[in-house]
Amino acid sequence: MSSHSEYHAAGWRVEHDPRTHRTTLLVGDRVSALRAPVDFAAHVHHVLAVHLQAGPVLADGPDWVLFTQPDPHAEIPADLPELTAVPVGTRLALPPVHDPRWISPPRLGLSAPAHQVVCSASRRARLIAPRAAA
Repeated sequence: MSSHSEYHAAGWRVEHDPRTHRTTLLVGDRVSALRAPVDFAAHVHHVLAVHLQAGPVLADGPDWVLFTQPDPHAEIPADLPELTAVPVGTRLALPPVHDPRWISPPRLGLSAPAHQVVCSASRRARLIAPRAAA
Protein backbone atom coordinates (compact mmCIF):
# COMPACT_ATOMS: atom_id res chain seq x y z
CA MET A 1 0.00 0.00 0.00
CA SER A 2 1.42 3.41 -0.92
CA SER A 3 1.81 6.16 1.64
CA HIS A 4 -0.82 8.15 -0.25
CA SER A 5 -3.26 5.24 0.17
CA GLU A 6 -2.38 4.91 3.84
CA TYR A 7 -3.23 8.57 4.43
CA HIS A 8 -6.57 8.02 2.68
CA ALA A 9 -7.22 4.88 4.75
CA ALA A 10 -6.71 7.01 7.88
CA GLY A 11 -9.35 9.44 6.60
CA TRP A 12 -6.93 12.17 5.57
CA ARG A 13 -7.44 13.91 2.25
CA VAL A 14 -3.98 14.40 0.78
CA GLU A 15 -2.69 15.31 -2.64
CA HIS A 16 0.41 13.97 -4.31
CA ASP A 17 2.35 16.11 -6.76
CA PRO A 18 4.07 13.75 -9.21
CA ARG A 19 6.46 16.53 -10.31
CA THR A 20 7.86 17.17 -6.84
CA HIS A 21 6.98 13.78 -5.31
CA ARG A 22 5.51 15.65 -2.34
CA THR A 23 2.38 14.65 -0.49
CA THR A 24 0.52 17.57 1.04
CA LEU A 25 -2.37 17.97 3.42
CA LEU A 26 -4.77 20.92 3.35
CA VAL A 27 -4.93 22.06 6.99
CA GLY A 28 -8.48 22.60 8.19
CA ASP A 29 -10.11 20.14 5.80
CA ARG A 30 -10.11 16.84 7.72
CA VAL A 31 -7.56 17.78 10.38
CA SER A 32 -6.06 20.92 11.83
CA ALA A 33 -2.59 21.33 13.26
CA LEU A 34 -0.78 22.99 16.16
CA ARG A 35 2.96 23.53 16.39
CA ALA A 36 4.94 23.45 19.62
CA PRO A 37 8.64 23.26 20.47
CA VAL A 38 9.87 19.66 20.65
CA ASP A 39 10.47 19.51 24.42
CA PHE A 40 7.09 20.96 25.29
CA ALA A 41 5.23 18.98 22.61
CA ALA A 42 6.74 15.73 23.91
CA HIS A 43 5.21 16.44 27.32
CA VAL A 44 1.86 17.31 25.74
CA HIS A 45 1.95 14.11 23.69
CA HIS A 46 2.74 12.13 26.86
CA VAL A 47 -0.25 13.66 28.69
CA LEU A 48 -2.49 12.87 25.73
CA ALA A 49 -1.19 9.28 25.60
CA VAL A 50 -1.76 8.71 29.33
CA HIS A 51 -5.36 9.80 28.84
CA LEU A 52 -5.75 7.70 25.66
CA GLN A 53 -6.19 10.85 23.59
CA ALA A 54 -2.93 10.90 21.61
CA GLY A 55 -3.34 11.49 17.92
CA PRO A 56 -0.96 11.86 15.01
CA VAL A 57 2.22 13.82 15.73
CA LEU A 58 4.95 14.81 13.26
CA ALA A 59 8.46 16.03 14.06
CA ASP A 60 9.21 19.07 11.90
CA GLY A 61 12.55 20.73 12.62
CA PRO A 62 12.55 22.36 16.07
CA ASP A 63 8.81 21.75 16.43
CA TRP A 64 6.37 18.93 16.59
CA VAL A 65 3.07 19.24 14.76
CA LEU A 66 0.15 17.95 16.84
CA PHE A 67 -2.85 17.18 14.65
CA THR A 68 -6.34 17.97 15.93
CA GLN A 69 -9.87 17.68 14.69
CA PRO A 70 -10.77 20.65 12.51
CA ASP A 71 -12.44 23.50 14.36
CA PRO A 72 -12.78 26.72 12.35
CA HIS A 73 -13.53 28.72 15.49
CA ALA A 74 -10.70 27.35 17.64
CA GLU A 75 -8.24 29.84 19.05
CA ILE A 76 -5.04 29.36 20.97
CA PRO A 77 -5.63 30.40 24.59
CA ALA A 78 -3.46 33.32 25.70
CA ASP A 79 -1.98 31.25 28.53
CA LEU A 80 -0.43 28.79 26.04
CA PRO A 81 2.20 30.77 24.14
CA GLU A 82 4.04 27.52 23.33
CA LEU A 83 1.30 26.56 20.86
CA THR A 84 0.97 28.06 17.40
CA ALA A 85 -1.89 27.21 15.06
CA VAL A 86 -1.02 26.20 11.52
CA PRO A 87 -3.33 28.50 9.53
CA VAL A 88 -6.37 26.93 7.88
CA GLY A 89 -5.72 26.54 4.16
CA THR A 90 -1.99 25.89 4.58
CA ARG A 91 -0.61 23.07 2.45
CA LEU A 92 1.52 21.05 4.87
CA ALA A 93 4.10 18.72 3.29
CA LEU A 94 3.96 15.23 4.77
CA PRO A 95 6.64 12.55 4.71
CA PRO A 96 5.70 8.93 3.97
CA VAL A 97 3.67 7.31 6.76
CA HIS A 98 6.58 5.04 7.74
CA ASP A 99 9.10 7.91 7.90
CA PRO A 100 10.82 8.23 11.31
CA ARG A 101 9.69 11.87 11.57
CA TRP A 102 6.26 10.54 12.47
CA ILE A 103 6.18 10.30 16.26
CA SER A 104 2.71 8.82 15.91
CA PRO A 105 1.61 8.41 12.29
CA PRO A 106 -1.97 8.70 11.09
CA ARG A 107 -3.65 5.33 10.76
CA LEU A 108 -7.05 3.74 10.59
CA GLY A 109 -8.70 3.93 14.00
CA LEU A 110 -6.48 6.73 15.31
CA SER A 111 -8.42 9.94 15.23
CA ALA A 112 -7.01 13.32 16.03
CA PRO A 113 -8.05 14.74 19.40
CA ALA A 114 -10.22 17.83 19.63
CA HIS A 115 -8.42 21.18 19.67
CA GLN A 116 -9.63 21.81 23.23
CA VAL A 117 -8.29 18.44 24.39
CA VAL A 118 -4.80 19.37 23.15
CA CYS A 119 -5.06 22.76 24.87
CA SER A 120 -6.09 21.06 28.13
CA ALA A 121 -3.23 18.57 27.81
CA SER A 122 -0.88 21.50 27.22
CA ARG A 123 -1.95 23.08 30.48
CA ARG A 124 -1.41 19.79 32.28
CA ALA A 125 2.01 19.40 30.63
CA ARG A 126 3.02 22.80 32.02
CA LEU A 127 2.20 21.59 35.53
CA ILE A 128 4.13 18.35 35.09
CA ALA A 129 7.17 19.87 33.43
CA PRO A 130 7.14 23.64 33.95
CA ARG A 131 10.72 23.95 32.68
CA ALA A 132 9.56 22.68 29.27
CA ALA A 133 7.26 25.68 28.99
CA ALA A 134 9.96 28.22 29.82
